[in-house]
Amino acid sequence: MNPLATVVKSIWWHSGEAVRPAPQLRLPTGDVELVVNLSADRFWLPGGDEGRERYPGAVLAGPYQRAYVLRPERRSQVVGVVLRPGAARSLVGAPLHELRNRHVGLDELWGADASLLRERLLAAPGPVARLRTLEHVLHDRLARSGRTPHRLAVRATACLSATPGRHGIGDLAEHLGWTARRVEQVFRSEVGLPPKVYQRLRRFRVALGKLGDETPDWSAFALEHGYSDQAHLVREFRAHCGLTPVAYVRRRGEQLNHVPLAW
Repeated sequence: MNPLATVVKSIWWHSGEAVRPAPQLRLPTGDVELVVNLSADRFWLPGGDEGRERYPGAVLAGPYQRAYVLRPERRSQVVGVVLRPGAARSLVGAPLHELRNRHVGLDELWGADASLLRERLLAAPGPVARLRTLEHVLHDRLARSGRTPHRLAVRATACLSATPGRHGIGDLAEHLGWTARRVEQVFRSEVGLPPKVYQRLRRFRVALGKLGDETPDWSAFALEHGYSDQAHLVREFRAHCGLTPVAYVRRRGEQLNHVPLAW
């Protein structure tokens, strides 16, 4: 297997223009994501006294467990890399709990290599060449890091993703052949979220993906997806995105992770 495939879940590209871009609620995934702005040398992201903070044109989004508001630019050209849970530290370098619920400039982690990455992407002739350039840079950096994904972190996140909401941490540790304390330590550094938080977030993500256009029987839906009852489902939705399930279905956009907000 290509070593990069063990660390990178997906690479995406977005290019668009809007007369009046509406703010969006970005829902949490628990993933770590590298994002490069190719239409401007900065990002405006949540933070700061005024609710927005200026970041450089290449940033790393840590594992978020709650939603935040994005205000898109009129013209945008952005490329992103979603890293696999439990494997992201191989490319990031830093312990992932330091990035929890926050963005950081990629230069804080990669130094001058962050600016060089953006320069190489801008110099590439078109989207396909840029994506190939990005793959080459990531492959080279992974090779130079000498790190491989932590075996326990990969196994544990895969286990929780396969059966979200159905494992106690003690049961998970016993299944993996490790102590609960060791599982907690590895999740802290390699995933960035505590096991219970990661488990709750995976259950929420599965539920999101199962919501169709028709309103379900919410009590049955809750039980089917690992919640004790409808009230539990509502509490978890509010905790992760600030919306009830009904409000999410009514307001959601074309993308699972983005909810358009009114001006």
